[in-house]
Amino acid sequence: MNQSVRLPLRPTEIRASACPHDCPSTCALEVEVLDGRSIGRVRGAEDNAYTAGVICAKVARYSERIHHPDRLLRPLVRTGPKGSGEFAPISWDDALDLVAEKFLAAEARHGSETIWPYYYAGTMGLVMRDGINRLAHVKKYSRFYSTICSTIARVGFAAGTGKVAGVDPREMGVSDMAVGKRVKEMARAFYGRIDAYEPALADSAKLEEALARNLYRGGEVKPATLSAMAHYIQTQVAALAELDAVSLSEPGKPCFAEAK
Repeated sequence: MNQSVRLPLRPTEIRASACPHDCPSTCALEVEVLDGRSIGRVRGAEDNAYTAGVICAKVARYSERIHHPDRLLRPLVRTGPKGSGEFAPISWDDALDLVAEKFLAAEARHGSETIWPYYYAGTMGLVMRDGINRLAHVKKYSRFYSTICSTIARVGFAAGTGKVAGVDPREMGVSDMAVGKRVKEMARAFYGRIDAYEPALADSAKLEEALARNLYRGGEVKPATLSAMAHYIQTQVAALAELDAVSLSEPGKPCFAEAK
């Protein structure tokens, strides 16, 4: 999708915009408008202290994806067996009707829990990212906390550093601490926190308390649920401790132990 796309028109104007990607920087943009609807080059906003006229390579090549000849512009329905690559275009109304029919059929056969909305941010937007929550609430579909792709990393980040936050890159130029020393301090803090978890792994009560605080954030949770989770974690840690480096590198390893 990132192959070169030739756009010969000259920009008619520059418009202000903001990056829509799932990124905490939320960069301000300057976008070339070619003919009222096509875009040319995308740059970071000159008058923004963070972007200062520069943007990442992914967003700088936005026009190549937007105007790529292979970009999907309409829904396609599979007309052959899976893997055949046989598809035919259909209207948006027909596509939505087909999806609704499949949902209703699955719900009638297996119950509403059989449908599991799996999504997240991608290109940010309340309709694109969060609009599905209204349907999931009303229909009582299966749910999960936020997203598979980032929840584990977010919880791990918070456990290791205490807070999901970062340093403003603009502060690096006036930092009073060398980068090497900063990295060393970060490593010491990280490994220090790992050491702090050792007692919890050996103490079920402390582990249950940590799980309740980090996973459920003080919300209501059944004691039996915490107990089962703690037991499972301790069982897996013990099983992994018995494996050597060679076993861990074998295909199919590590195999999780059965929690009894």
